[in-house]
Amino acid sequence: MAATTGEDDITEQDMTFTKELRAATKEVHKLSDVLVNAKFAFALSDDAVWYDGLLSFYEIYKFLEDNLPEELLPKELRRIDAFEKDFAYFYGDNWKDTYEIRPAVRKYLDHLEEVNKKDKLLLFAYAYQMYMALMSGGQLLQKKRMIARKLWPGTNGVETAEEDINEKPSDPDDLTTRPMPIQVSICPEGCAATYFPQKIAVLKGKLRKVLNDNYGKFDEKMKADFIEESKNVFLYNSDVVRSIKGVNRANIKKLAIVVVFVFGLYLAVKLARR
Repeated sequence: MAATTGEDDITEQDMTFTKELRAATKEVHKLSDVLVNAKFAFALSDDAVWYDGLLSFYEIYKFLEDNLPEELLPKELRRIDAFEKDFAYFYGDNWKDTYEIRPAVRKYLDHLEEVNKKDKLLLFAYAYQMYMALMSGGQLLQKKRMIARKLWPGTNGVETAEEDINEKPSDPDDLTTRPMPIQVSICPEGCAATYFPQKIAVLKGKLRKVLNDNYGKFDEKMKADFIEESKNVFLYNSDVVRSIKGVNRANIKKLAIVVVFVFGLYLAVKLARR
């Protein structure tokens, strides 16, 4: 399909500021990734864990969408209606009746309130990281989850599909050559939050354009503050991830299944050799 007017310009944004910001947040980002990977090692296909994870970050995205103007957060990226659609599917239409903001999220929101009072461009630091994460890690997690639950079209087994999404670039820090994750192209019920009908490359380009249009104009203090808040995104996110319920239960359950399978295989091989 031919690109719409201006789509190429949006997609092919200058990566200078993106790489500078990535380098500045690399260590704290890496620690956050380690926590997420450890936390969700076996729990991705567990609906209760998945939806509690979405619920834990719901207020953060809602705050950003309620407080950032469209020039800083394009309407195509906004996800609150999609989040709420998923919650209604899993928890029922009255999900808000029993919903409570957990302490880690309240602490996060209090900090965002302070940031918002200082400067909305500093609040954009959170939007930039959070929506990029949803369009990268969120897509990857959703696809893995759909594969595990056999919702991904054409999947005959997890191993075959996993090869596609675990393919690693030769240089993961070179953002100009880093491949896009395979975009989730279908939206079964309960999967709206991480489904984007638009091309993710275009949506990421729009976020990078907002970054480029502003970051290059920052004085040294504003740039330092922006980088500091960008690091804080991962610190606060880590606290929220720790609050997600049911992960340990789901991981233990899946691990037990693996152990039983391996032990059964061992016994079968041992008996066959007699």
